[in-house]
Amino acid sequence: MSNLFIKKKHILIISRDPRILAEIKMELMDHFEISISAESDAALAALKMFEMSAVIIYISESGEKSFSVFNAIFESVKSKHIPIIFLAEKGNNDDENNAFAMGAIDYSTRRQETTKSLINRINLRISASEYERRFLKTKNADHSLDSDPEAIFIGKTILVVDDLEINREIIAAMLSHIKGLIFEFAVNGKEAVEKYSNNPGLYSLILMDIQMPEMDGLAATKAIRSCNTCENARKIPIIAMTAGVSEDEITLCLEAGMDNFLEKPMDYEKLLAVAAEHCL
Repeated sequence: MSNLFIKKKHILIISRDPRILAEIKMELMDHFEISISAESDAALAALKMFEMSAVIIYISESGEKSFSVFNAIFESVKSKHIPIIFLAEKGNNDDENNAFAMGAIDYSTRRQETTKSLINRINLRISASEYERRFLKTKNADHSLDSDPEAIFIGKTILVVDDLEINREIIAAMLSHIKGLIFEFAVNGKEAVEKYSNNPGLYSLILMDIQMPEMDGLAATKAIRSCNTCENARKIPIIAMTAGVSEDEITLCLEAGMDNFLEKPMDYEKLLAVAAEHCL
């Protein structure tokens, strides 16, 4: 389906500097719906008028004034669980500490960001926040997340293998809600095999991406299954994470020794159900 039919996420950019507002808007307008504001009243109006997916605060050299604008809208943003991203002209420890103290989930210096990496950073935080809101909604509705599935994971460790940081952070946001669960990451198949081989009794489940550099998920799974020195090498559940759901790809996963698969982007309840089903 064409991207023309995909609704853009709406973000609010706040800065005291009109030039900066114009620059950031030009950088991001092809990827997001954008509202801009230099004053708290305009920011509050935008928050009431639109469903915002993120708020970006630009901290100029006069950091105090930048923070003062945000102070006035903090409660509105917090109550809606909107992710807050601070961009700084010149990063310093005081501004960074203030940003996180005020509820920011991200802080970086804009000069170090390319447009592409900034877009990826924003999308990452939006995705993680959407999972957070879905979890809270489900929790408040008293669904099954309060009962049996979570109990299975108490004291268990899952190894998550994915080469993309954005995917690892989204998965971390999802798994962090499972009480008692411990999870570790590997950035490619080679590292996954090394981690498993060094401590095969540690992991109760492996979530394995398929397409990765150095060693892909299929090769890593075969290497783990053929590890003769590891007692549970043939038993450790390995779940494929893949955007492809064709019969050919599923067949390749099963032939490599995988036990099941999860389609990307992953649904939280599907992840919970599949992991609970296979977790040792």
